[in-house]
Amino acid sequence: MPIHVIDTDMNYDLQLVMYPSFLLPLVSISDNTLTKMWGVCRGLRARKSGAKIIVEHGDSQCIEYAYEILGLWFTPSADSVSDDYRDFAEILVENYSWFGIATSPLDDVELFASIFLSQNTDFHVNVVKWMSRILEIYGSIDAVLSVSVDRLVKDVGKSYQVRNLLQALNKYMELRNTLIACNSEEARPALLSIKGVGPKVLHSYLLFVKKDLNCAAVDKNLLSFLKRFEVLSNIVADMPRKDMCTKYSCQFCSFNKRCTYYRFHRAFGRLSGWIQTIAYMHNKLLCRNRLCERCFLKHMCKDFRDRR
Repeated sequence: MPIHVIDTDMNYDLQLVMYPSFLLPLVSISDNTLTKMWGVCRGLRARKSGAKIIVEHGDSQCIEYAYEILGLWFTPSADSVSDDYRDFAEILVENYSWFGIATSPLDDVELFASIFLSQNTDFHVNVVKWMSRILEIYGSIDAVLSVSVDRLVKDVGKSYQVRNLLQALNKYMELRNTLIACNSEEARPALLSIKGVGPKVLHSYLLFVKKDLNCAAVDKNLLSFLKRFEVLSNIVADMPRKDMCTKYSCQFCSFNKRCTYYRFHRAFGRLSGWIQTIAYMHNKLLCRNRLCERCFLKHMCKDFRDRR
């Protein structure tokens, strides 16, 4: 079996890189080893050993594709960040230079389902469970298109997210060839035409499937993160609106000066998606558990200062 060794940072952590990724339901991680359980390049193994990752798969193309699965397809840089926020961004880049966005664009159907199901629920508690049940029972996400809503709900779960998935998947499959071929701007109105898809699903899809680093899903985790820091809190305004996102690109939208998504992108440019991913991890693993002493951002955090 072909083996490839990737040099990486000693701090690279498979668990942390996968934690905020919509790819998580398609992999398993144990003893510093990731295994791709479902989808494209199924069976791929990546083992972290010191400052190296040893990748194994029978197909050499999958060996190359491992860079995307492992989040090693780009290197974060603060070059595109506006001057007002560059110091903050550079602190993140300095401490998380090894952290990437783990994804698999060739598993676009699975990623769409994972993103769609993540609305208004706990991703790690519910979405991973729902996705695992679908994959274990049906073998793939697109296989559920042949079953009824009632059957899917019985097999997977009674939530409205699961109940609405079939309709959304059917529409996605109609648009799929167009979405794969087009750029992010062209994909925007097409994705938003799917019932149940709003700005959060749109921007998550563009980041994880189209690999558009300009895109960041504005959700409660990002808002909470921004509000913790005086230097960032002025970015927070109104939530992006589906009706405006459907009609206009950000540049020409009359709502943009009040839109948190636009303001965040203006601040961080091509680092937006990466910072939003970091924000999710920080909120879930550090802030929620009040592990302030472990956090290198505590000296800038209003919550930490207020509790002292």
